[in-house]
Amino acid sequence: MCGIAVAIDWPDAEAVVERLMRGVHHRGDVSDPIFSPNPTLAMATRRLCIVDAEHAIQPQTSFDSEVAVCFNGEIYNHDELRQELEEIGVSFNTDSDSEVLANALQVWGIAALQRLNGMYAFVAIDLNTRNFLAARDPFGVKPLYVMQKGKSFVFCSEMRPLLDAVESGPVMFLPPGYALSANTCIRFKSPVYPRSNARSEGGAKALDRILSEAVRRRLPPDLPVATLFSGGIDSTLIAHYTRQFRPEAPGYFVGSAHAPDFRYAADYAAQTSYDLRVVPFDPDSDEVFASIDHVVEVTESFEPNLVRGAICSLLAAQRMHEDGFRVALCGEGADELFCGYAPLELAFGGNSVQAGAVRDECLDLMHRVSLQRVDRCSMRHQVETREPFLDLSVVNYALGLEPSALVRDMNGLPTGKMPLRELYDLYPAQLPTSIRDRGKVPFGEGAGLDATPQTSAWKQRFDAAVSDRDFRDGQKEFAAYNIQSKEELFYLRKLAQVVDVTRVPHLSDRAWISFSVEQNREKLKAYAHYSL
Repeated sequence: MCGIAVAIDWPDAEAVVERLMRGVHHRGDVSDPIFSPNPTLAMATRRLCIVDAEHAIQPQTSFDSEVAVCFNGEIYNHDELRQELEEIGVSFNTDSDSEVLANALQVWGIAALQRLNGMYAFVAIDLNTRNFLAARDPFGVKPLYVMQKGKSFVFCSEMRPLLDAVESGPVMFLPPGYALSANTCIRFKSPVYPRSNARSEGGAKALDRILSEAVRRRLPPDLPVATLFSGGIDSTLIAHYTRQFRPEAPGYFVGSAHAPDFRYAADYAAQTSYDLRVVPFDPDSDEVFASIDHVVEVTESFEPNLVRGAICSLLAAQRMHEDGFRVALCGEGADELFCGYAPLELAFGGNSVQAGAVRDECLDLMHRVSLQRVDRCSMRHQVETREPFLDLSVVNYALGLEPSALVRDMNGLPTGKMPLRELYDLYPAQLPTSIRDRGKVPFGEGAGLDATPQTSAWKQRFDAAVSDRDFRDGQKEFAAYNIQSKEELFYLRKLAQVVDVTRVPHLSDRAWISFSVEQNREKLKAYAHYSL
């Protein structure tokens, strides 16, 4: 996990990269030396030392010293790839996954991306031809932003450093699952693209094995690990499987004994003697509202669903860092894959022909909302957060399930995540039925931030801060952003104070899905967690 900066065919490249690195200093604990073989090429990494910490200095080069790579993320199957490469004669100097990536690219080219199981964003350069390849993992767990002027490119892990280092021009993101070169940008073939039509079999026992292995793959061999824990279906399963291998792994709960999620978290802790660490959070305090400035700056977003959760995620990451953790596991991806959101429950429960498309939209937007929150908040406090539900084996299993296996009627409502609920029945002594049978509650709301109901105290904060007239004026001022609420306007104004939003085109392309709220308004009212 790192912050990377690369300038290719860019005037005064080393000076530009040096400025970029100051903007991603928080993303690691070691600044590797800037690599600049000529005045128009520079590469640098702010590295969070996890895999082969002593020797994994970046950029890593291939066995023949021809390909140099700056890499952010983790390749979970790097040991298997290393063995495969060694069998054909490739030699290694480190135990790092970044060196495996450099050698894989040199041997297999872009086809190497079909073999990767991990989260990644990287820029690789052929030092002889000056050709480059930049790529981002299929779900966009790790970020990568780029500015282009003709055949010149500059890359960074966050957008604000680019805006600060380069005076003009738009900042764009490389889409998840895409590879970029000087001449083209294409969606690359990966283990989850194109989609397979294979149907999943084996039921709960098969998913039990798959998810357990996905968690095991993400456990660092030489470091302690923690989990983000809300007492929800997903985070409880992650805690459960983590403790099969690391019984001592604690869970971090943001909130208080009065938070809606706490009784569920306490049920699991009491039933299994879990090391539950409560991170204090008072949603009604002025301090929490005042933290919005910092949260918006960290997340580089004004999307309400992102900002609300980030208020809590930042507190959890800070506490983990203070307790000495560098790696944490979370439950992101489960709702999108197994239909935990009301629109997905309705679409799949009604066997809508559009159900698959709606789920694809949810998956495609993760990098703009939940995964952006996870990356920015954890990396702000030098914690690498890993997402077992986005393991390729779990993804393909979920995508291969019939709609009837994902969503069934419970208490008169189409209810999702049935395959995950069934896992609870395999471990009745360890997984409480109170958690198995609960509905979806957004992270911030479960911690006590009552952001969903229209009469909530959180909403009243924005009603007091933004008058009706000011809201109408703000909608005109930021017409390109289709502002729907005073809360959104409040966040956007905070973001515009630290980022030139007019230079970031994707911010106006809102993180919404095409599911029709109007046509399903009455049905959605039945889901207490869904805000209309």
